[in-house]
Amino acid sequence: MKKLILSLLSVAAIATSANAQLAIAPELGLNMANMTGKSGGTSSDYKMKAGLAVGAVIDFGLTDNLYLQPGLFYLMNGAKANVGDATINVNTIQIPINFVYKLGEEGDNRFFFGVGPYIGYNLSASVKSGGNSTTINIGTDKTADGIKPMDFGVGLNLGYLLSNGIFVRAHYQMGLANLDPISDADNTLKTSAIGLTVGYYFGAHKGGHKAKGGAKKK
Repeated sequence: MKKLILSLLSVAAIATSANAQLAIAPELGLNMANMTGKSGGTSSDYKMKAGLAVGAVIDFGLTDNLYLQPGLFYLMNGAKANVGDATINVNTIQIPINFVYKLGEEGDNRFFFGVGPYIGYNLSASVKSGGNSTTINIGTDKTADGIKPMDFGVGLNLGYLLSNGIFVRAHYQMGLANLDPISDADNTLKTSAIGLTVGYYFGAHKGGHKAKGGAKKK
């Protein structure tokens, strides 16, 4: 995980010196997480749990409309039991890598949409019920652990970017990894999430817009 983060930072540093069309955007918003799975062949019944999504993306301009957008986020994942008050809380660091297409022209308000894979690392997990919290061990041991550390999947996002660099983004993420340490046909655990974030682009092009004082492309 550390190597992945360092690689992302290295790419950002290289691109900053080599590519003028670069912007960095912090984001903050709501993450509605859920899980699906089976335990011993019996389906587990969950519903969405609200949590925080906070992080940032780096916007690399490949063309006037196409952008490569890696990011780094902290997400409050997990789910609620459909019956009872039990809540599963999973704190996750996630790295999405999206290809984003922005409609319209530079300098205008623009709709955008994107797609790409993501990888995640589960830092900690717990179950809260009746005011009591129990730690879930993270690892791959089939008897001692309750959830695997590494997650991966694919995400879709769409949003609207204002000419001043402020944007709103909606996302959907579908986990593809089986996070159950037993990991067989009768024991599965997968994640999903929808969310809404607000962000602001800093940089020479503000995510596809000239900075103040810059001329709009013709």
